[in-house]
This record gives sequence, structure tokens and C-alpha cells, in this order.
Amino acid sequence: MSGRQRRVAGSVLAGAVLVVCGWWVGRVGYGAVGLVLGSSAVLVVLAGAWRAGALYVPRPVPPSRDTAPRRLSVRERADRERSARLLKAIAAVAVAAGEPGGLSEFERIVLHGVAVRPGREYPPPGHGYPRR
Repeated sequence: MSGRQRRVAGSVLAGAVLVVCGWWVGRVGYGAVGLVLGSSAVLVVLAGAWRAGALYVPRPVPPSRDTAPRRLSVRERADRERSARLLKAIAAVAVAAGEPGGLSEFERIVLHGVAVRPGREYPPPGHGYPRR
């Protein structure tokens, strides 16, 4: 049992004792005292639960500035659109490269430089282009 659970259980036990005492005092004939003891029992249980943190309801935390989506600038949107067009063009060239005689040697070298395929080495053998 954790400390929080012990504190809540202790306050519930104290409240139960006060309720029983209030009930007994009310039966004996001191109704006002029994009412005060019963009311204090409720306060003891609520105060114990509050002090233990059992009444805390977590609220959603707003996203921080780092994780919140930010609005893209005009330049960033244009860059994304250009990148998408370039990737579509590379995909079209890659499809054409599958056909025999589809690309010249220069086009193959440029394609390999822009879109490296797994298992292929760039630059091609015999060329002195800088490596990545």
C-alpha cells in the first residue's frame, strides 16, 4: 500500500469513527452534537483525500512550442512543392531507366547522383566525381 493510499485510508477510518460516535451521541439524546460529529466526519475524509492528492484531476497539458505544429512560410511551402515535383520526375526517370536504352550515359550518371539506388555505387566506375 502506497503512502497516498495509507493517508486516504486513515482519513476514511477517522471519518468512520466520527460518524459512529455522532450516531451514538444522537441516539443517546444529544442530536446537535451528533450532527456536528457527522458533519466533521465528512470534512475529515475530504481533507484527508485532498492532502493525499486523491482529489487531483489531471488536466491536459497544452503542447509546447517545440512540439506544436508551426505554420510554414511561403518559401518553405514552395520548397516542399519543388521537392515533390523533383521526386515525381525522378520516379518517372527511374521507370524509364527500366526500359533497355531508355537513358543516355549522362542521364544515368545524373540519376545515380540524385537518387542513389541500393546496391549501386556512385560515382560509376571510371568517373572521378566526388563521393558523398
